[in-house]
Amino acid sequence: MRASLLLSFLIGCTCAGAQVVPQTNATDGSVHTYIQGIDIPAIANAPFTAREIVTWDQALIGGGSVSRKYYTLIARDSRGRIHRENRGFVPAASNAQPPLRSITILDPVAGTRTLCRQATMLCATGSYYPRLPLQPDTGSTMTIRSGKSTDENLGSQTMDGLPVTGTREMRTNVAGSNGEDRVIISHTELWYSPDLQIDLSVVRTNPQLGQVTLSVTDLVRGEPDPSLFAVPAGFQASVGAPR
Repeated sequence: MRASLLLSFLIGCTCAGAQVVPQTNATDGSVHTYIQGIDIPAIANAPFTAREIVTWDQALIGGGSVSRKYYTLIARDSRGRIHRENRGFVPAASNAQPPLRSITILDPVAGTRTLCRQATMLCATGSYYPRLPLQPDTGSTMTIRSGKSTDENLGSQTMDGLPVTGTREMRTNVAGSNGEDRVIISHTELWYSPDLQIDLSVVRTNPQLGQVTLSVTDLVRGEPDPSLFAVPAGFQASVGAPR
């Protein structure tokens, strides 16, 4: 099922929609954490520009919680090229602009991936091999139980003027010798746009991670600014593949 596939991305893939990733700053040794955003397939003829907002509510050891947020610019043109920012977190109550870490440009036609790092103001280009987009479930609205997961079709609604279909997946851990005791590990709710072939909303709750909410807002359909798919002003091209 599409939700099952996407959740596996959320947990462990480099394209994960809610994967927590530590980054070490080589200049000062500090570690910055971010959550990779909603997966955007490099498909043609479905252009858009939008803002993605990510919030992360995490319980603290010893009690209390902390809430962080960031937002990024995302875009895809009719050729399937993708522009995505990576920004650092700021406190959820802050009005500060999340600091820009990097910009990634994917070009499925040229087969290139360009990574521009704000810290060095350099852009490195390497090979890029686009994958097939995930497809939504269709048909039955019945809850389907399979092993340690439960998938539920939430029906349809409209977000930003687009029809979306919802899926709720609950993953459980079986405990006990007879397999009757179950402990909920996490659940994820996704609202998928068939028109754009992306999720417009993802909410994931996990005891270790907390709750992560990813929302696509300020969506504008149509061709993005072409400059988004070139080396940004002020950056220089460097030799070698991006890392």
